[in-house]
Amino acid sequence: MIKLSKPVQILQWGEGTNTTNQRWIEIAKGKFASRPKTVLGLTTILIELEGAINKIDAKREVDFVKIMQKGEGMTPHADRWGEVAMGTIKGVVSDNGRQILQIETKAATKVGN
Repeated sequence: MIKLSKPVQILQWGEGTNTTNQRWIEIAKGKFASRPKTVLGLTTILIELEGAINKIDAKREVDFVKIMQKGEGMTPHADRWGEVAMGTIKGVVSDNGRQILQIETKAATKVGN
C-alpha cells in the first residue's frame, strides 16, 4: 500500500545482457506531490523529486520503474524498502522550481495516508 506521508525511491531495471547480470538501480528519490488519481483504470502518480533523475539507459523507449517505500510492500513494519507500485515514466514537469515526476500504472494501487 502506498503511504503518502513516507518518502519514496524510484528504481529502474539496469543495463545488462541477461537476467543474471541486471538489477534494479535507484534513479531518484522524493515524496508524493499529491494523492494519485485514477481515470479509466490508469493511475497517475506525481512525485516531487529531491534532485535530478539519473536514468540508466536513456535510449529506452519505455522507462519502466518501480516505486519503493520503507516498511511497505513485502517488508511490513521493517526498516527495508518494499515495492508499492510499478509503472512507466510519462515525463518530468517543472512547477514553481519543483521537479515533478509523472508515473502511470495500470495495476490496481491502494493508497493510504
